[in-house]
Amino acid sequence: MHGIRREDFYKTPVEERAFAEKLKKGFRLLDSFVASVKQSELTVDSEGGLLEDPTEAERMFSLSGDITDFMPEFYPSWNYRKNYMLQKAIDPERILLLLKDELTFSASVLKKAPKCYAVWHHRLWVLTVLLNVRCDDLVDILKNEISLCMLFFKFDGRNFHGWGYLNFIKHYLYQVESSSNAVPTVAVDKLCYSEFKKLIETNFSNYSAWFNQGNLSETCGSITEDLESLTPAIYTDPNDQCLWHYFDWLLYHRNALRYFLVRCHYFEESQSFVVYFNTCVHLSRSDSFITITTYEAQVEKVEGRWEGFNCGLSSEKLEGLSVPQYVWRFVARQAIQISAIEHVSLCLMIETDDDIVRSYYSHMTQMAKCIISTDISETKDVNPCLLSLRYELRILSNGDMPLNMDSMSIMRSNMSNVSGWDDMSAVLGRPIRLPGSSCIVSLGRETTTEIFEKQLEMISELLGICTDSKYLYLARHKILRFIGEPSDAEECYKHVKRIDPLRATMYEDMLLKEKVQDALEGMDNKGLKSACLSGMGIKHLSYSTLCPHVMFETLDLSSNALSDSSSLDFGVMLKLRHLSLANNRFTSLRRILGALSNLHNLKSLDVSRNPLITEEDELFKAIPPSLITIDITGTPLAASFIKEGDASSLSTYEGLLHTHCGVFSMRIGDASGISKSRPESADVTGCETKVFLERSDT
Repeated sequence: MHGIRREDFYKTPVEERAFAEKLKKGFRLLDSFVASVKQSELTVDSEGGLLEDPTEAERMFSLSGDITDFMPEFYPSWNYRKNYMLQKAIDPERILLLLKDELTFSASVLKKAPKCYAVWHHRLWVLTVLLNVRCDDLVDILKNEISLCMLFFKFDGRNFHGWGYLNFIKHYLYQVESSSNAVPTVAVDKLCYSEFKKLIETNFSNYSAWFNQGNLSETCGSITEDLESLTPAIYTDPNDQCLWHYFDWLLYHRNALRYFLVRCHYFEESQSFVVYFNTCVHLSRSDSFITITTYEAQVEKVEGRWEGFNCGLSSEKLEGLSVPQYVWRFVARQAIQISAIEHVSLCLMIETDDDIVRSYYSHMTQMAKCIISTDISETKDVNPCLLSLRYELRILSNGDMPLNMDSMSIMRSNMSNVSGWDDMSAVLGRPIRLPGSSCIVSLGRETTTEIFEKQLEMISELLGICTDSKYLYLARHKILRFIGEPSDAEECYKHVKRIDPLRATMYEDMLLKEKVQDALEGMDNKGLKSACLSGMGIKHLSYSTLCPHVMFETLDLSSNALSDSSSLDFGVMLKLRHLSLANNRFTSLRRILGALSNLHNLKSLDVSRNPLITEEDELFKAIPPSLITIDITGTPLAASFIKEGDASSLSTYEGLLHTHCGVFSMRIGDASGISKSRPESADVTGCETKVFLERSDT
C-alpha cells in the first residue's frame, strides 16, 4: 500500500517474535525446495521437464505452494507449478481443475502481496491457458477477475499491477467476443465504466481510474454525465492535476477524430498532391488512392505512388523504412490539367495503433508455455486496424485545395462486420475550423459552444472566490481560444508563472508558441506571401507551430535563438524561395542545409552573423538543387573560406572552393552589390563587406 512501511506490520514485541519464527520456518522450506531440485537434476524428464517419480513431483508441487505462500517473489516455485500443470501425462479435465484451483490459490497470495509481479504474472498465465483451452465458463471466470481487481482497488486504487492485469482481462473478453458473440465489446466496457465510476466516487483523485475510463468505448457515458461528476470534484480541489487532465480530455479529445487533414495542396511543377496531417500518421500506401472527376463527369483513378515526407533533417537510417510522417506526398505519373477537374476525391487509409495494442495484449496467448497442445490454439495474423478518411476537394488555380469537412466520411475497419467497415461519422466528431481562424481541430460530437460556456461560468465563479489555481487560468484561456473569444495570453501566463515559478521556462515557451502561431495566422489571413518572425526569441520551429501556414514564399527568422539543437521543420514549406536565419546561434551550415533538403524552390539563404564553423566533410551533400545564393557574412566560416581559397582567384574576388563547395564559388561585395576591386584589407566579419557563396553553374 502507498505510505505503509514494512515495519508497521509488527508493532509489538510479540508480533515481531512471531514474524521472526515465520521467517525461520519459511527459509527451512526454501532450503528444502532448493536441495530437492539440486538432488533431482539427474532424474528430470528431458521431454516433460519434471521429475520422473510422480510421488516426488506431487511433493514438490505441494512444497512450491508453501514456498510461494511464504515468499511470493520466488519465481522458481511459480515456474515449477507451471511445468507441473503442463505435464502431458495429466488428462485435460485434471488440468482444468488444477488451473481453477490455481486461481483460488493465487488470490489468497495476492491478499498478502498485492504488489508482487510474480503473483500477477502467474495468475495471468493461468487465465491465458484457460483462454486457449476455451473452457465453458471462461466468460464468468473473466468477469470474476474484473470483480477481483475492483476489490483490490478499494484498498489501493493506484495499484498499477492490478490496472495492467485488468487491461489484459478486458482484451481477453474482447477475444472471446471476436470468436463468438457471447460478450459484446460494449457490454464489457459498460461493465468497466460502472465499476470505474464507483472508484472515482470513492476517491476523485484516482488518476488511474480517470485514465482507464477514458480508454473505454466511445459509446460509454456522455460528456454531460462525466462533467456532472467532475465539476464537484474541481470545486473541492481546483489544484488536483488528474481532474484537469480528464477535464481536458473530456472537452477536446472524447469521441474526437485522432487523425485528420489540416491542409492539402497540388504542386503542378512536381505533379504531386501533398497532404498535411494534424499528427504523425502511418499511411497505408497500397490502400490509399486518389480519383479525379472532370466536368464531363468522367471519374479516373490517378496513377502514382505515395511517399512519406520528412519535415526536417533527412536521415539515411530511415530511408526505405515505413515510418509515421506528418506530411505525405502522392506523385502522379502523368501531369494533371487543373482546369478540367471538377473535384478530387482523396481516400486516405491510416494504420492506427489499435493493432499494436491488440498485438501487445495477445502476445502471451502465442507463447509455448501457454499452449497445452498444438490443436488448441492457432496462430493468426493480426489484421491492421485501418481508419478511412474520404474527402472531396476542389483544386484552385494556385494549387490550393480548401478542405471541405461537410463532404468528409469516416470509416473504421471491423473484420466481424459483413462489410468489413463501421461508419464512424455518427460517432466521431468531424474536424472544424476555429472561429475566426484557419486552424482545424477535432472535437467530440457532444462538445458544443454551450458546454464551453458553462465551463467558463464554473471557472469564473472559482476565480471570483479567490481560488488561485494555474489550471483555472489555463483552462479559461484555452476555452476562449476555441470559441473565438478574445483572451489575453500575456495575462494568463503571468498568473500561471506566479503560481508555478519552477516551470516558468516551460510556460514562456508555451506563450511564445502561441505568439508565433498568431503572427503566422495574421499574415496568412492577409494573403501575404512573406512571413516575418524576426526578433521573437524563437528557439524551435516545429511542425505543430507552422501548420497549416506552410505556403509562404519568404520567411524571415533573423535575430532569434535558433541553434543546431533546435527543431527545424520548415522543410514542409515547399513554396519557400527566400529564407533568412541571420543572427542566430547556428554553428553547422550542414545542419541547416539538411533541414532544407526538401525545398526545391529555395533560391536564397541568409545565415550571416551566425557562429558557423568550418566543416570538412560533405558540406553540401543535401543542398537543395535550386539554391543559388548563401549569405555567410560575418561568420567564422567566411573567414576560413577566404583563407583557404585560391589566391589568384581571390584577386578577382571570386574563389572557387573545390575542397568545400564543389560547384559553389565565393564572392565578396558590399551592401550595394558585388565589388569590382578588392579592398586592401577586407573585413569579412563586419557588416560593411558582404560574403556570399553562389552557385557557379547558374
